[in-house]
Amino acid sequence: MKRIAIWMMLAVCFLMVVAAPVQAAPQTAVDIVIDGEEVILPDSAAAFLESNRTFVPVRGVFAHLGLEIKWDQDSQTATISGDDVTIEMKLGESQVQVNGQATAIDSPVMMKESRLFIPLRFVVEQAGFEVKWNQEEHTVYLETPALGEELTDTAAFLQELIAAGQQLTSYSAEVDIEQAMSMADENIEMDMRMQMDMVTDPLSFYQHMTMEMEELGEAVSSEAYFTEDGFYSYDSMFDQWIKYDEDMYESMIGLSETQLDPVAQFELMEAYIEDLKVYEQEDTYEMHFNVSGEGFQELLELILNMSELGLDEELLEDLNLAIHIDEMSIVTTLDKETLYPLSEQMESDLTITVEGEEIAIRQKADSTYSNFNSLSEINIPQEVIDSAITFDEYLEQIEMDYEEAM
Repeated sequence: MKRIAIWMMLAVCFLMVVAAPVQAAPQTAVDIVIDGEEVILPDSAAAFLESNRTFVPVRGVFAHLGLEIKWDQDSQTATISGDDVTIEMKLGESQVQVNGQATAIDSPVMMKESRLFIPLRFVVEQAGFEVKWNQEEHTVYLETPALGEELTDTAAFLQELIAAGQQLTSYSAEVDIEQAMSMADENIEMDMRMQMDMVTDPLSFYQHMTMEMEELGEAVSSEAYFTEDGFYSYDSMFDQWIKYDEDMYESMIGLSETQLDPVAQFELMEAYIEDLKVYEQEDTYEMHFNVSGEGFQELLELILNMSELGLDEELLEDLNLAIHIDEMSIVTTLDKETLYPLSEQMESDLTITVEGEEIAIRQKADSTYSNFNSLSEINIPQEVIDSAITFDEYLEQIEMDYEEAM
């Protein structure tokens, strides 16, 4: 069961349309140039000018700008997301939502030759890009926003960041994770949403997570409490609270204490973070960095071999664990005054091999943080304590369920 638990931990940690046609109208092809480079689109999906507005296909241009777009067939709604903006645009409607606020536009999303097209200027200006139109060339020029002034002494900044972290006694976090896994001939996509309240001294937290996956048929939720009274987790599939044993509780305490040590943090950052860049903006700092496959593998081995985790060296060797990272990039926005994190975006593309089985994982995680130093304590409800079973009893339930399924 330990092997299964480790495999699941690794997998979880690492998160067109048919509509009424639009009548043809005089249209002019338009070229798109981003930061001096022309965006090449298929002829069948070229950008065009209509009623003095430039329309671009739903796929292509926005990806070049680092924006993500999703299409909901049922509601006929396109959702475009960037670092600080989310825009919801419904086919044919002139009312859109920008960060939850209703806004009117004069050029709604339209359908042309069974393809979805979106008004370019409105979206890119909302996302902070500069737009210039050259009438003679019939070309739209887009410039990405300046990141700010780059700091030269990133080592000193990291030391300040870690020192500020020692003043952080509590916070809340919300994390949205999109994850796609491929193994053998099977592809699995899942969406996860996690909400957490954390108090650092004494270390305690409450966590609620929901996971949606087509194979499950319905959303699965879990909850967890971790305080001096113990470590309790809720499994919605069994409708049962589980109390983990003392060894696992002590393992989490030991690992967390190591992670919170400022010297250890700084050494880990220096050893494993690559291409660290920090940009100073009006009210925030923006920290960009990558993690290499080699560096991450060393970091993972360091963590897995910590005595506090209680993992058997022989077990780790048997697993023959290997991780290859094609890409892992992280952007963290920090409050300029406190240096507390406001948000973080992480994208990763990696391959994990365990016991000869290979799984490719693409993950995007968006996190936001709040309630700094405003939480006093985390309490485990008495009904959770009274109804919980032991971890061994939980494993017996899983084994019985598996045997019945067979």
